[in-house]
Amino acid sequence: MSWSILKNSAYLILLVMAIFVSGKSVSAENQENEKPHVEDKTNVCENLRGEGDGWIDSVHTFLSVEFCQPSVWFDSFFSDKRVDEEERAGTHVRWQNDYVLTKGGVWTYTSNIHASFKLPKTKKSIHIIFEGEEEENLSDVVPVNQDQAKGDLGLLYAITKSDRVNFSIRLKLSPSMLVRYRYTWPVTESFTTRFTHEIYQRDDADNTVSRIDFEKKISDIFLLRQSNSLTHSEIFEGEKWNSSLVLYQYLTEKSALSYESSTTRLTEPSNYVQNSRIGVRYRRNAYRKWLFYEIAPAVNWDRVFITDERKAAWEILFRLEVNFTNL
Repeated sequence: MSWSILKNSAYLILLVMAIFVSGKSVSAENQENEKPHVEDKTNVCENLRGEGDGWIDSVHTFLSVEFCQPSVWFDSFFSDKRVDEEERAGTHVRWQNDYVLTKGGVWTYTSNIHASFKLPKTKKSIHIIFEGEEEENLSDVVPVNQDQAKGDLGLLYAITKSDRVNFSIRLKLSPSMLVRYRYTWPVTESFTTRFTHEIYQRDDADNTVSRIDFEKKISDIFLLRQSNSLTHSEIFEGEKWNSSLVLYQYLTEKSALSYESSTTRLTEPSNYVQNSRIGVRYRRNAYRKWLFYEIAPAVNWDRVFITDERKAAWEILFRLEVNFTNL
């Protein structure tokens, strides 16, 4: 089966599913002859309150309510009365502001938003998302291009979701489609392996990514994660190998350290290491539960082409992160 047929079939299936779910909602409402509980939906969002009475808490509360309301509206629109009504809609929005200082005293600023709108009444399987292509836990460790990091609005449909198996389809407005299968195997109480396979299309090019992660809890203070991925794309020849090793250190309930290293290798037209990176990251929760900052110095040894000279380039990232959560 060609990719275009698979893509069109997936779009059709999700469209039919949305119509079917909304049709059941209308039918249930007609049978019970009752109106939507507008007050209850409003209370879910309006009950969000800050930790204090200052202006910063007022702004955070206002934005939390604004993020929450669309999620509740969509959840009510596609609601299924047979689903447990005690589980409510929710949102999780992470807004990251990155200031990076590089060699020569050059500053750059980027702003990224990662958002997930949970719609439990739609069979507990549909999320509206706003995110980039790369997984969040790897985007900081392994450098990615701007197209992968750039957020895009989409629909995530979890076909199967359990502690071990996760199979989902993600559609985005770019347009792009991603099919992801993930299997987690807890080998022991302190050692876990995770296999992930992705098939996606972006810019009319087919791509596949296979990734395997190993996580080892060394003690109550240290956690070690080793990740390996293989990417094949029609955009470039050969394959791209990524390997990373991260050691997480617990400091206090509000702070932690991570020691990071990664390597990116290309196999065509020549087999060579494109980039190597080492760094350390300090993350702390400060002032409010929803406010975090990070300081992350790192060194990259980058070589875009095999003929380029490899030089060390240092950088220091200062990140301010704000979370809006209603889950």
